[in-house]
Amino acid sequence: MNEVERKYTDIPDCLYESDNDFEIPNLLLEKQAGKLLLPLVGYGSVRRQSLAQTVHFYVDDYRFDNIWKNPAKILNGKIVAAVEPNTSVFDTTPLAYGLQQIYKKRWIARYWQECGLLVYADLNVSPKFYDYNRLGIPQGYNAFFTRGYAEQLDCLKSELEIARDISGLKVPNIIVYGGGDKIWRFCLQNDLLYIVDLMTKKDM
Repeated sequence: MNEVERKYTDIPDCLYESDNDFEIPNLLLEKQAGKLLLPLVGYGSVRRQSLAQTVHFYVDDYRFDNIWKNPAKILNGKIVAAVEPNTSVFDTTPLAYGLQQIYKKRWIARYWQECGLLVYADLNVSPKFYDYNRLGIPQGYNAFFTRGYAEQLDCLKSELEIARDISGLKVPNIIVYGGGDKIWRFCLQNDLLYIVDLMTKKDM
């Protein structure tokens, strides 16, 4: 096994530095993503993923259960950027479980950054977890992704404000995935990048 293979396949049992009481790892400012690099592909599409430059996890949770066991799976040499893994947490989700999911996705994202990937912080959590989801995202970070839902425009408005507060910018680098016409129009009004997802498009 050469050094590159070792770097990508031997997942270190380590703790990354943290600035919060829950010890959720800090993301690296120097490894934040910029403009969206295409193709953008949802994790789990094996055939399409081989072509991807950016990978996201706004797919059914079961499709990326294995990413927790081996986050190096996406390091195929072609992927340049990734969105943090997004697992479903709701206002009814117990706090302890939600914090665990936030810890896991941020640890994996930091690991990817250490391996050279650029990372978008995932803002798509329920309002109950908004404050906790900010842990480990350093002030000045300006690379965000979220999932749009037509019936939850208020959530997108709140997530935009979170991105503004963290980045310090009125128009932060936040990309919105799906949600339909109502979300698309909100993105237009706020100079945000909107990406049509196939499932929403089928329902329109």
